[in-house]
Amino acid sequence: MMNEELEQFEQRLSRQPLRQVPPAWRGEILAATQSASRPAPRAPRPFWLETFNLQPETLLSFFWPHPKAWAGLAAVWIFIIALNFSMRDPAPRLAEKSAPPSPEVIVELRQQQLLLAELMGPREARDADRPRIFTPRPRGERVEIFAA
Repeated sequence: MMNEELEQFEQRLSRQPLRQVPPAWRGEILAATQSASRPAPRAPRPFWLETFNLQPETLLSFFWPHPKAWAGLAAVWIFIIALNFSMRDPAPRLAEKSAPPSPEVIVELRQQQLLLAELMGPREARDADRPRIFTPRPRGERVEIFAA
């Protein structure tokens, strides 16, 4: 039933003569198609793309040919970082667990210090090692200012 109605409509349409588009309409239609065919203004690009003068298409063409390779590389880096964190040396824990030196070790260290002092001989005081004697001096101008 639908098919018959469609055929009748097509027959009536084919019998009608084609009319020309009015010249005023033609100018409007052409202007509309020309403005539609112009590329739309681009959205502002991020500053880092502007800095390196990179187009998004360039980046896409760089990363797109092998997305599985880039995903694999990212997975390897994640694995390396995880391995690095897991193998950190817990140095503060080792310092807490170490026992204090025994009294024998302390006595031996003191003996070594005395022996070293004997081998080096008497120590002469240098000018830089001597303490300087501080003698306060009156400051005449300031005393007058505060006294007045």
